[in-house]
Amino acid sequence: MPALYLYLIPKIKLVKNLNVKQKKLLVIVLTFFIVIGSLTFVKTDYYFMSPGPPYQWDIEYGNVENYQFDGNLFQLTVRRDEANALIYAWSYIDNSLDLYPREVILPKGVTPEELSQISIQNMKTSENVAIAVALTYIGYDIGSKGDGVSVVGILDDSPVKDKLQRGDLLNSINGEEISSATEFIATLRRYQIGDVVSIGVERDFDGERKKIEVQTKLIEHVEYEGEPMVGFLATTVNERFDFPFEVDIKTGNVGGPSAGLMMALNVYNNLIPDDITNSSVVAGTGTIEIDGSVGPVGGIKQKVIAAKRAGAELILVPTANFEEAIPLATESTAIVAIDSFEEALKVISEFSSR
Repeated sequence: MPALYLYLIPKIKLVKNLNVKQKKLLVIVLTFFIVIGSLTFVKTDYYFMSPGPPYQWDIEYGNVENYQFDGNLFQLTVRRDEANALIYAWSYIDNSLDLYPREVILPKGVTPEELSQISIQNMKTSENVAIAVALTYIGYDIGSKGDGVSVVGILDDSPVKDKLQRGDLLNSINGEEISSATEFIATLRRYQIGDVVSIGVERDFDGERKKIEVQTKLIEHVEYEGEPMVGFLATTVNERFDFPFEVDIKTGNVGGPSAGLMMALNVYNNLIPDDITNSSVVAGTGTIEIDGSVGPVGGIKQKVIAAKRAGAELILVPTANFEEAIPLATESTAIVAIDSFEEALKVISEFSSR
């Protein structure tokens, strides 16, 4: 307390020595900062998305020869969180910020903590699929399986809102067996928005597991234009991969499936003697399926902005996101659309050998 007293006395004397005009200016400045500060405590019904840091994955390998490379294969990320009133207002000034209604990001019945856990689980699934794709392309025979797709949340405007329940186990689409969320998404992409599909479901009825069929029309994805979806959050139950050696990608707290493509490229580049980047700065984003196909992601504008800030010379984006990304291209930054892991390798090879 005496220390605080000794600190404040000179400040009070300083204010007393100000003239009337200076005191008015001080009041205005203090009021401004008080108002701005108070806005951070006011909640809104929106989430925001802003550019996140690019990642060059740190990867550890088991008993296998691996190589370091001089270039970069950056994974692009976004920061996504609840928007307070200050961020809401700032989004009208800062073009790198986008707002999304809460229900688009967080379905009813799902808490932010549960959403975070789902996102991290999706990242782990994406990591395993990426490793499998890279090793398969090198020549390894990789097997995988899961125990089905578990429903963990349903969007408000989903056509299955009154048909599916949290905890349902989905195991087929139109009679085709599905063992993982990755397979579920890859299978849906063979259909069109508006198609009606039949989903095989296992549900608990008073302690007894029973099989039912749920028919639903596919709707357009809330984030990815032209992409079909059912309208729920899901995770794979007990997904397992048979790898010939350990591959540990240090993903930290980064969540979601959008890192799949770049994780696969990093693993591939570590396990071959020739650096595919040829010391170039390459960045990219995109989900990856077990067949090597690359799918769309959210926050493409924010990710491209982050890539440019990191000095990327080449940015890889899924074809479905290309139209939104290409206006951000410059003479020093090329943006290229890709549909598969193989196409990504070809684009990087051609770019780095110029």
